[in-house]
Amino acid sequence: MKAIFNDKDQEKKILFEQSKVLYRTLLSIIIGNLIIWIIYLYFLWDEIPHTRLITWLGLMLTVIIGRLVIYISYHRNIQLENVRRYIVYFVIGTGLSGLLWGISGIMLFPEQNLQYQLVILFILLGMGAGAATTLTAYLPAFITYFPLSILPITIMMLMMGDPLHQTLSLMTFAYSIVVLYFGIGNSRDFKQSLQLRFENIKLAEQLREQKEEADRANNAKSKFMAAASHDLRQPLHALTLFTSVLDELIESPKARRVTDQIKSSVYALQNLFNALLDISRLDAGVMKVEKSGFHLQPLFEKLANDFDPQANEKGLQLLWSPCNYSVYSDQNLLEQILRNYISNAIRYTDKGEIRITCEPNDGEIKINVIDSGLGISLDDQTMIFEEFHQLSNPERDRSKGLGLGLAIVQRTAKLLGHAIGVESEAGKGSTFSITVEQVTISKSDKETAPVFENDVSQVGDTLILVVDDEASVREGMQSLLQVWDCDVIAAADQDEAIRLLRQQDRIPDGIISDYRLRENKTGIEVIHAIHAEYDSDIPALIVTGDIATDRLRDVNNSGFQVLHKPVAPLKLRTFLRNIRLRKDQ
Repeated sequence: MKAIFNDKDQEKKILFEQSKVLYRTLLSIIIGNLIIWIIYLYFLWDEIPHTRLITWLGLMLTVIIGRLVIYISYHRNIQLENVRRYIVYFVIGTGLSGLLWGISGIMLFPEQNLQYQLVILFILLGMGAGAATTLTAYLPAFITYFPLSILPITIMMLMMGDPLHQTLSLMTFAYSIVVLYFGIGNSRDFKQSLQLRFENIKLAEQLREQKEEADRANNAKSKFMAAASHDLRQPLHALTLFTSVLDELIESPKARRVTDQIKSSVYALQNLFNALLDISRLDAGVMKVEKSGFHLQPLFEKLANDFDPQANEKGLQLLWSPCNYSVYSDQNLLEQILRNYISNAIRYTDKGEIRITCEPNDGEIKINVIDSGLGISLDDQTMIFEEFHQLSNPERDRSKGLGLGLAIVQRTAKLLGHAIGVESEAGKGSTFSITVEQVTISKSDKETAPVFENDVSQVGDTLILVVDDEASVREGMQSLLQVWDCDVIAAADQDEAIRLLRQQDRIPDGIISDYRLRENKTGIEVIHAIHAEYDSDIPALIVTGDIATDRLRDVNNSGFQVLHKPVAPLKLRTFLRNIRLRKDQ
């Protein structure tokens, strides 16, 4: 149902709110009328002929009872569709009540007793003032009551001719004008407040609908990216495997140069897909944070080793300030943030230098990446952390990335609880920073990075079960594992895997399975089935090309090791080496 309503609907809703205010005060009005009715009866019993007094009291009591019946009916039956009818009932009730009070100023007016006259006048004036607060929620209700209640006594005193009554008449008339003025103003302000409220509701509903529309568009984009990523990663994964096989087998220098070019292109594709994967993992909330204390200098040396050649190729100086501080963070995620900063600095700097510095400040270390590049205008600084937003790349050159680096930085920094910042001016370079908690650790504590050797013999003589419903991936994985001297059983699904294992009467040393298989089966289910078949906790690796949030969570919660397509051969070899070590124990 559309939440936005038209002007006619809005008027009806305003009328409904006005009716709620009117009927909320009606009971107190009825009680007030009864009290004054009793006062009239008590004070005027000896001053006014009883027939006239009882007639007026009877008429007033009839109106009071009628309004009480309407009050009860309203609270039982009120709906948006019948609100106008109950508003009309209320206006009629106030009109009759005002008319009877006005008549009392003539019918019950004690011509020879000034004190009683003043009592009646002050009662009517007081009731008029009360009406200016209780009835102005709906202007017609106030207008039908107040003039009818006050004009008769005003006219009667004016017609009496003596200076005192004429003065009282003029004062009453002036008072009535003031009360009318304020009553009309109050009514207008109240209605405007209701209109503003419903306008705000309308705007809020429009905003909600727009947000829902944006969420639907974002979900559609995410689903498309997830489907496209999975389908594109499959051939890329197979390409990576076959390229690795060529790299292992080819020895000719000319052929190796071609292979190196292929590997370079595959590596570029891997970087693009990994950026998409990082965004999806961050959005899915499955990226784990493992904080510890570590020295920054070894990290700087590692980054310098990776980025100095790139800077030199562009004729840039990459200057690294000594950083003898220790911080508390996730080293891998902090490295990823700095890599994005530095790669962007190199990409958008054509000449000059890039400086990486660290500054201690009140228990924190601020790491800066300062370039002499293009700079960023103030308007663009608010947008550079958005997905797919790139500066100075109108031709969408993919060598300049997808525009996801800073979006990944922002999400990762938020996950780590670190503050990031940017200071820049168009044409004068930029400074990107991240602030990390400083800690003190022993200088003897050295961070040791894992050393990966290219000794293939360490992974041979091992039976690996490969399960993937993509024939090219199965063939590529099987070829690479066989080059590494592994025995391989390759299957498209769970049933084929178990059948082939039974035929060879062998228990696999390890399982490598795709996550998404045919007939809505998953690699998690396959691994559990193989474990149950042999009653053994066989080491297992899930390989996936999915970036969909629900699937990432499912894989992350499985408890199995996970690699994302396209898989680097070095990571596969590490998995196999661990299997071999377990087998030799």
